[in-house]
Amino acid sequence: MVKNLLLAIILSFSLIFFTGCWGSREPDELSFVLSMGLDKGREGIVQVSFQEAIPQDLGGEGDGEATTVIAIESASIFGALQLGNTFTTRELTLIHNRIIIISEELAKEGLEKYLNPLIRSREIRRNTFIAIARGSAYDFLKNNKPILEKYVSRQFELILKNIALDGFSVNSTLSEITQSIKSPGREAAIAILAVNKEEKDSTAQEERSNAEKALYEESYLAGEVPHQGGNKIDIIGLAAFRGDKLAGFLNGSETRYYHMVTGKLNSSIFTFADPEKPEEYMIVMKIKKGRNPAIKVDLSGEKPVIQTDLVLEGEIMSIQSGVNYELAEDAAELQTYLEETITREVTKVLKKTQEELQSDIVGFGDYTRQYFWTWQDWVDYNWPEKYPEAEIQVRTQLAVRRTGLMTRTENENIPGQERVR
Repeated sequence: MVKNLLLAIILSFSLIFFTGCWGSREPDELSFVLSMGLDKGREGIVQVSFQEAIPQDLGGEGDGEATTVIAIESASIFGALQLGNTFTTRELTLIHNRIIIISEELAKEGLEKYLNPLIRSREIRRNTFIAIARGSAYDFLKNNKPILEKYVSRQFELILKNIALDGFSVNSTLSEITQSIKSPGREAAIAILAVNKEEKDSTAQEERSNAEKALYEESYLAGEVPHQGGNKIDIIGLAAFRGDKLAGFLNGSETRYYHMVTGKLNSSIFTFADPEKPEEYMIVMKIKKGRNPAIKVDLSGEKPVIQTDLVLEGEIMSIQSGVNYELAEDAAELQTYLEETITREVTKVLKKTQEELQSDIVGFGDYTRQYFWTWQDWVDYNWPEKYPEAEIQVRTQLAVRRTGLMTRTENENIPGQERVR
C-alpha cells in the first residue's frame, strides 16, 4: 500500500515537472512569414500573399534571395494559411509577421471583416504595422527589394522610425486602427505605400515658381515620388477612413500638417517661399512641436466650433535671399509670415477632411465626451455626421529659437545683389 502511494506521488510530480513540450514546434520545421498582403480575389474570395524568409546557412553570407512570395485564394486569411501548408515543406507561421498590406480595392469595401480574425489571432501581434497599397498588395511584396537590409522585417522597423522623424506618413498599428474604427469620436488614418513603377521627369517641377516649389515639394502620394535608383517603393501619405471604408488620401505635405494638429510632429524640414522675394528665393526651416496642441470643441451653438491652437518652434536652415532675418525686426516679420502660412495650410487640410473625405481622422470628436453623461448618449449624438458642418478655427504660435551656426546672414557672395540691411 505504501509502495503504491509512493509510486503515485512520484508519477504526480513527474507530470508536473516534465510536461509542456507536447505542443512545441521546432524552428527548422517552420516557415516564418515576414509580411502579408490582402487583395480582392474572385467573388467572396480573398487573395492572401505571404512573404516567407528563406533559411540561410549558419555563418554564410548567402548570395540568393532572402525571401519568397506566394499567393493563395481562400475564403479567409487563416484558410489561406492552411492551404499554404499543402505545397510548402515547412509549416507557415505568422509569429514573426511585421506588416500586413491591404489593397486599395479591398479597403474601399471595408476592413472590419479582415481585422476581426487578425485581432483574435494568437500569432498576430497588436503592434503589427498595417498599410494600404495603392494597387495590388501582391505586386508590392514582389517588387519590394530592400537594398541595405536583408529581411523586410528589419526594413520596416527602420522605415517606421523614419516616419516618426519626418512625419510624411503614419505609424498605423493593428491595435490603433481597430480602436479608431470602433470609436464614436475619431476615424482611422492608415499609412499608404505603392510601387514606384516609372522614372519621373523633373521638367514640370523645374518649370514651377519658387513659391509653387515650396508649396508642392512634398505633395506626393505613394508611387509618385520622383527618384532614380534604390528600392522601387514609396511610403508617403495616409489613407483616411469613414467607418471601416476607405474615404481618400492625404499626400505627404498634407500629412505633416495633420501631424501638427495631432501633436505627433517631432521635427521636420519645411520649405517656404521668401516673404520678400517669393518668386526668386526660398527659406528652409526645421520645425518641431513646442508643446501639445490645445484643442477645444464647443457644442453649445447651432453647429460645433473647433478651436485649435498650435505652438511650434523653428530653426533656420537656409536663407537664399541673403535677407538678415536674424535681426529683431526682420525676425518678427518672418515669424508672422510663417505663422500665417502654417495656419492657412493646416486649415486647408482640415477643410479637406471635412468636405472631401468627411472623416475626423484627427479625433476632434474625442473632445466632445465631456458633454454626455453616458457612452450611448455620445454614440447617439453621431459625431461623424456633425463633423463636416463644424466651424474650424486655427491659431499658430511659432518661435524661431535657433539660427543654425550663423547669427547673421550676409549676401555679399550673391552676384548682382546689394547687401541687405
